[in-house]
Amino acid sequence: MTEFKDKAAIVTGASSGIGRRTAELLVERGARVAIFARSADKLAAIAAPHRDRMFVVTGDAAIESDIERLFLDAEKQFGRCVILVNNAGMIDPAPIAEITSERWDRMFAVNVRSAFIASRLALTSMTASGGGVIVNVASISGVVGPEKFPGFASYNASKAALISLTEALAVEVKDRGVRVNCVSPGSVDTKMWAASSGGAPAAMTADEVAETILFLASDRSRPMNGQNLHVYNA
Repeated sequence: MTEFKDKAAIVTGASSGIGRRTAELLVERGARVAIFARSADKLAAIAAPHRDRMFVVTGDAAIESDIERLFLDAEKQFGRCVILVNNAGMIDPAPIAEITSERWDRMFAVNVRSAFIASRLALTSMTASGGGVIVNVASISGVVGPEKFPGFASYNASKAALISLTEALAVEVKDRGVRVNCVSPGSVDTKMWAASSGGAPAAMTADEVAETILFLASDRSRPMNGQNLHVYNA
C-alpha cells in the first residue's frame, strides 16, 4: 500500500502498544518512520524487519534535549518530518493526597510537555515542506463527561490538557498547511492497561486505535482540523 509513500514520520512512545502498531502500519503503507522510546532493545526488535524504512532513536520524552536529538537524527535519515504522532505517555495511579509534586510534574512532562516540544520542532519542518499533520494520542479519561476512575487525577488532567493543546495549536497553524487532531481511546488491550486496570477487560485493540490515527494522518481526513475523535463505546 502506498497511502503514505515516502513520507517522513515520527512516532513517540513507539516501543509497544498503540505507538508500535501505528509505526508498523505507517511503514507498511509506504512511510519512512523514526520510532522513539526509552527501550533501545525493544525499538531495535521492532525496526529489524523494516530495514531502511524504520529508524530508531532512544530517549526520554520528558527530556527536551532528547526530543531535539530525535528530530535532528530522524531528519538526517529521512528528511523533513511531515507526520508526527505524539503517543508518548505514562500512567501513575494514586489518590491526590498521595501524589507528590514530582510525580505530578513527571506525568505532565511525559504526557503534555513532550507533545508541545515535539510539535514545536515539527512545525519548522512542516512549514518548509508546505504542510503536515500532527496527531496527539490522548484518552477518553481526559474528555469532559465520562465517569473517571478514582486515583487517576494526574493522568486525567494531563490528557485533558493534551486535548486542549490540540484545539489551540490547530487554530494557530492551519494557515501553514498543518492540521492537528487528537484521538481519545477508551480501554485498549496494551500492557499499560493490563498493569493499571485491575484485570478489567479492554474494549479494543491497539490495531483499531492505530487505524484511527492513520486516518487522521492521511488525506482521507483532509477537512478535519482541531478535532478529538473518541474511540469509545460508552
